Amino acid sequence: MRPLTRSVLALAVAAAFTTFTPDASAAGKKGPADTGLHGKITAVDKDAKTITIAGKTLQIDDTTVITNAGKRAKLEDLKPGTDATVSTFKLGEKLTAVSIKTGVVAAVAPAVKKKK
Repeated sequence: MRPLTRSVLALAVAAAFTTFTPDASAAGKKGPADTGLHGKITAVDKDAKTITIAGKTLQIDDTTVITNAGKRAKLEDLKPGTDATVSTFKLGEKLTAVSIKTGVVAAVAPAVKKKK
């Protein structure tokens, strides 16, 4: 295929993609937003499957990955007062925790050998 033909074909595909891809803002809906939080957990509600951190209540679902010091943990393991870093996903007004990381993960650096 000649270079000019490839360019025209690529342009046509890109135009078709942008023309036929639905735009969430055009439909009056807000698209999902990725956000993150860091701070102390102030509340854990195991029955409602929520935690509160930095003044925001986050929904926990079956896809939320919870780790403590790099090891898998459960909602029951989270305690108020624990420092946490949380990745969240917001769609509309619902804020869902994607991942919750607590504890310290020690980085092991290789020993430095001195040159003789």
